[in-house]
Amino acid sequence: MAAKFAAPSPPASVPFLLADGTLLTATVRTSARARRTRLSLSPGGALTLTVPQGLSLQLIEMSLPQFLPWLERAWTNHHARTAEPALPAAVSLPPLDTRCGVVHDGNMAAGRAAAMAANARPLLLQTSAGRVLLVETPGLLRLYGATAAEPCALALQHWCRKQAEAFLPTCVANLARRGGFALERTRVRDQRSRWGSCTRQPASDGTPAARISLNWRALLLPTPLLEHLCWHELCHLRHMNHSPAYRAELARYSPRWPEQEKALNLAWRSLPRWALHREG
Repeated sequence: MAAKFAAPSPPASVPFLLADGTLLTATVRTSARARRTRLSLSPGGALTLTVPQGLSLQLIEMSLPQFLPWLERAWTNHHARTAEPALPAAVSLPPLDTRCGVVHDGNMAAGRAAAMAANARPLLLQTSAGRVLLVETPGLLRLYGATAAEPCALALQHWCRKQAEAFLPTCVANLARRGGFALERTRVRDQRSRWGSCTRQPASDGTPAARISLNWRALLLPTPLLEHLCWHELCHLRHMNHSPAYRAELARYSPRWPEQEKALNLAWRSLPRWALHREG
């Protein structure tokens, strides 16, 4: 009679090494209902790797690298949510060749007076931590009201998004015309973990409607990297995947695309905390 051997138990935990040298540990949990390996990050920062019951140690280890791109983004976002954002000395928008210093210049009354003196239309933001008034003057973003870093960071985000909404759709439209892409519109959004996306949906008359969404933070990218991002999304309008055909299409417009794709991932991880922070 053949002896029966029980399958070895999975490890209690597994390590993940991030690109910046951060070592994270995920608790391993087996599930009879799981059909595939899944990694999750709790609001408190705890990592859990759920694996199907009976999955071998070798297969568990082979599955780990696939989670690293997601984990890099998720861990960055977790820190942005939980850490107090540091107010920057300046905000740079390379595609606009713009750099503005950042100062906190007083209370709301002082802000209203400054806006009148500069004949400027201020940006008013109401947050759970108080109100912030942002007045833009040549080369300077002046903040008034709440002094905490969180509401001030959110005010800077809103200002940057307004600049992005004025610039990015035109930037994409110009490239679309150059490449002969049929594009209906470009929206600027506040995605949590991606630079952009694209969709092709039927319009009201039944014709395909090609739409691109870009993260406002794309305006923080160097100009060549922003252009590559636009080509990346535009090429998806012809190939809604990452197939060899898509990569060949992308290479026509962005010949250094493998290098630029890596640079995009690194750029997300190096975004300043004030640009990633979310209220609450």
